[in-house]
Parts: sequence; C-alpha cells; structure tokens
Amino acid sequence: MRAPGPRFHLPTFRLRRRSTEAEQLVESPSAQLQEFLVRLGSALLAIGTASRDIQGTLKRVATALGSPRATLIVFPTLIFVGLPGEAQTRFDVAEASGGEVRFDRAAHVYAVVDRALAGEITAAQGIEALDAIASARPRFNRLVRIIGHGFASAGVALVLLGAETTSMLYAFALGMLVGAAKLFVRPGTYAAILLPVATAFALALTVFLLGRTVLIDEPLQVLVPPLVTLLPGAVLTTGIQELAAGDMVAGSSRLVSGIAQLGFLAIGILAAMQITGVPASTALLSTQPPLGAIQPWLGVLLFSVGIFLYYCGPRRSLYFLTLVLLVAYGGQLVGTFVMGNVFSGFFGALALTVLAYLVQAVRGAPPAVVCFLPAFWLLVPGATGLIRLTQTATGVDFDASSIPNVLGSIVSIALGVLVGTALYRQLYTIAPARWGLRLV
Repeated sequence: MRAPGPRFHLPTFRLRRRSTEAEQLVESPSAQLQEFLVRLGSALLAIGTASRDIQGTLKRVATALGSPRATLIVFPTLIFVGLPGEAQTRFDVAEASGGEVRFDRAAHVYAVVDRALAGEITAAQGIEALDAIASARPRFNRLVRIIGHGFASAGVALVLLGAETTSMLYAFALGMLVGAAKLFVRPGTYAAILLPVATAFALALTVFLLGRTVLIDEPLQVLVPPLVTLLPGAVLTTGIQELAAGDMVAGSSRLVSGIAQLGFLAIGILAAMQITGVPASTALLSTQPPLGAIQPWLGVLLFSVGIFLYYCGPRRSLYFLTLVLLVAYGGQLVGTFVMGNVFSGFFGALALTVLAYLVQAVRGAPPAVVCFLPAFWLLVPGATGLIRLTQTATGVDFDASSIPNVLGSIVSIALGVLVGTALYRQLYTIAPARWGLRLV
C-alpha cells in the first residue's frame, strides 16, 4: 500500500459579530440615575446630536447602569425619562450653555458617555462631571475665537465662491465682526433670537453700500461667507435624516426651523438691498471665477483652522478635523464628476460619516459630532440655499430648478449620512474590540 501523502488544510476564518446591545454592569439603578439620564440627554441635545442617536445612547447608558427597561422620549429641544419604580417622569429642556456649541464641551460630554457605558462612573459622579463641563471656561479667549471666525469666513469664500484675494480680506474682516457679535450677545435673550436676521441685514447694508462705491465687485463673495456659521445646513440635513429614519416629530420640527432660519437671513439681505437701492442684478449676481487645482484645498485648510479656533476644538483635534473636512470635500468633488452637482453631496457625506465615526476611536480625536457640523457648512446646501433663495426672490439669475436642486442636495447629503452610518455599524460588529470603536 502506498503511504498517504501529506495533507494540506487551508486556514479557516470565522467572522465573529459583536452585539450592538449594551451590557448591564450594575445590578440595580441608583437613586440619581433618572436625573443623570435627563442631564446627559440635555447635554447631548445642546451639542447638536440627532434625537435618534441620543435615544440610543441613553438607552445603552440606562442598561449599563442598571435600568434596561427605561422609557425615553427625545425631541430636538426636550427630553423625557421614565424609570420603572419611579413615581414620576422627569423632563428637561435643552439649551446650549454659553450660547453656541463648543467642541471642547462636546468632547467632554462624550467622555462622560464612554465612562458611563464602561461602568467607570456612577450616576452621581456623572452629574458632577456634567456640572463641571457646563461651568468650564472655553479653551480660547474671545479674541482668538473672533480671529478664528474670520479665518473660517475667508476659507468659505475661497472654497464655495472662488473669491479673489481682496474679497477674501473683506470676508475675513466681516467674519470677525460676525464672530464678535455672536460671542457678545447673551444667550436666551431677544437679541440672540434676532441675531441672524439683524446680522444679515447689517452685513448686507455694509456690503451693498461699499459695492456702490466700487470697493467690492462681487458682493455675494463678501456677504455670504461671514454668515456661514448662521446657516442651517446641519439642521436641514439632520431634519431630512430623521424623517428618513421615521422620526417624524423631530425631523419635521428641525426642517421647519432650518427653512425659517434660511428665510430670516434672506429677508435681512433683501431689506438691506431695498434700503441701499443697489440693483438686484449688481447685488446678487454671482460670477464665480474658475478655481485652480490648489486654491479650494487651501480654503478647506483655512476653514478648518478657523472652525477649530472659534469653536474651541479639543487638543490635537485640529488634525482629525482637517482630515475629515478634506475627505468630505474630496468626496463631493468625486460625486460632482460621477453624478453632477445635485447628488455630489451624497459621496461627500458618505465619506465624512464613515471617517468621522472611525477616527473618533483614536486617542485625541474629537467625537464625530464635532466633525459633522463644519462639514455640513462646507458641503453645498447651506450657502447655496441662501444664494438661490435671495436670487429667486428678486428674479436675478432665476432658474426654476434652483430650489428643487438645493432640496435634492440636502436629501442626497442626508442619504449619504444614513448609508454611512449603516456601513459603520456593520464595521463595528465585525471589528475587534481592541479597536475601541464607539457604537452609534
């Protein structure tokens, strides 16, 4: 008989999927858990996290800290938390402390979430941590933040409108004025409520008057970029995203709010145009010059630095923020080549979402929400929507498809976020635990 030859066995790989359900780490909930969940949900709402994401996060935290049967209802500005055995349901109204979202505060809030999910803090310690976060001073002083807002404005002028050097300098100066107005207006007052329309009116009045003296050739190149942080691009996109996910109350309220805010900005610009008497054909006509190969990428870098300074990015977060913005802009350019301008945002949002969720696991990287907000301003719909709305209202450069195209851009970006989130969740389930990916 012949001796059997050597046998070769191909290695087998078994793909083990991780569960997306939270593990209960505490046997029974503490007396402070309900208050902690309410306070944590309010903090997440205040930093701009989508309602559906907050509900999932709070559910996992409640499970980890001993109450898997917690009842949670989250709206864009209101949160309800009920626990079994509690006599009443607690609720809280979300309001951004200090006026605007700060990226350093957002990073600290998500650090509290991570520690709670790991069972490293109790509910009482979580409440103390949230109190400390709310009272913490910004990383940068007001002067640095104002200069940062000017940089962001100049970067947008270069990326979206192809502004020349002179127009960029005007956009930088006016961007600093807008940044100062936002920082010095007290949150929650009528002045804060009227700030968008008042700022748009005052800025347009200044730009149109300078345009009459031929100091500014392209008013839109100077006017729109300083208003970028007032544009509701993120609100509109998140609203569409929530509607697509079946969260009709949160989605519709965000969508109406974003459209109203865009309308207020447009009314401020139109009122200034009527007062100055500048012809609409001069004030609102946009003739974007052709961009070179390097200019828009330099604009993204300038925008990233400005956003980092103004919103007080956490330490070392500038590198990750810049990387995500460059990838988002590059994805949009690829989308423009493949599918045209209307649907280009899908590719940018898809790349942005996956990368932002992946890099937040790296030490020193900011939470994904920090990268989403500036990226939504950089991706087309915010500035483009304001330009098209004002132009359509005055009949300048009128195109019957302009408004549907803007809506199509918003929908495509929202779909990109949804697809990117679904793809990341699949990556999370097959990635090793040592990667430290955060479930969304």
